[in-house]
Amino acid sequence: MFIYIGNDHVIESKQIISILDFQLIHSELKKMIEQRKEVKQVFGKQEDAKSIILTEDTVYYSPFSTITLKNREEMYPTINELEKE
Repeated sequence: MFIYIGNDHVIESKQIISILDFQLIHSELKKMIEQRKEVKQVFGKQEDAKSIILTEDTVYYSPFSTITLKNREEMYPTINELEKE
């Protein structure tokens, strides 16, 4: 299943390792993000970020809150079931 995370990015939900609140990032996470920026593996606008999505090899800034993303992910299986009927 895929999830729209904003900034014209759609990712496969099984690739997501973690969805974090942008305001709660700490120094270790900031270091990791800076390392990913150096190899161009960070996407999205930091200025608009409400959450950070981590995959195995990429970091995404999302303008959506962690709650909004969680609700979207929970909504898709329900929609798929409705489409089968």
